[in-house]
Amino acid sequence: MANLTLRPSIESLELAPDQLQALRDSYGKMQALRGDDNRSWVHQAGLHGFPQWMCWHHGRIGQGDPLPYNLFLPWHRAYLLYWENFMKDQNGQAVLPWWDWTSDTSHNIGVPASFSQPQADGQPSPLFSGPVPALLSDPPRQTTRFPGSPDQLPTPDQVENLLALTSFVDFTAQLEDIHDFIHGWTGGMDPNNPDQGGDMGNVGTAAYDPIFWSHHCMIDRIWYLWQLRQGVNNIPDDYTDKALAPFGQVVNDVLDINRLGYEYVASQQVLTTAGPA
Repeated sequence: MANLTLRPSIESLELAPDQLQALRDSYGKMQALRGDDNRSWVHQAGLHGFPQWMCWHHGRIGQGDPLPYNLFLPWHRAYLLYWENFMKDQNGQAVLPWWDWTSDTSHNIGVPASFSQPQADGQPSPLFSGPVPALLSDPPRQTTRFPGSPDQLPTPDQVENLLALTSFVDFTAQLEDIHDFIHGWTGGMDPNNPDQGGDMGNVGTAAYDPIFWSHHCMIDRIWYLWQLRQGVNNIPDDYTDKALAPFGQVVNDVLDINRLGYEYVASQQVLTTAGPA
């Protein structure tokens, strides 16, 4: 267990300035790399939506006839791990935090403070926005968001109801609906231009927003909590050999997060030498 990467909540990370700075440093360096560098923010975010459109959502709507399986959870788990490895390539101390949108803090302030501040230490914060490639916007721009009211965010009871589901197919469908709501809530609509929404509300641009990664880390954590209760291998047999492109893995490879090398820290713990939850 000592070699596992411990993923904390963003609220815990905000109490550990050195770790929060490592995250900012990692994201800032990724954002500064040229888009044709496969370690760059633009390249990695582009796997999800524009320009490569590889993400799994609702059986890949828009990809022809709906498929009889949905790889939403395993595909994004592989994607997060891939992303986290590139983060560590830029700063070996960086860890991917999860955004608990059910917490009291989130229901009070909405988007976490570290993602809401345009500047950090007198410089533009790489957690506030990320670069969108020029082909989506000429000239190139930074992501925007117009989040809704914090009291609209999901509650712990809603998550508890998900964890009580025994069918992976039912669990995936209902968790994905909550996931969709958070994307729309976070992107929101520009109050000065009701025809303009924030990037998190658009599949094509969502992954360019830094908060995307912590939102999906929360989704992955909920799946992990469900697995602890309902079984790590509780998934239809015909899912297990499905490929998770472009990550070189199949579904069976990503079912056990400890085998993947990470664990989730309890939300109340500060990221220190404490063990995993």
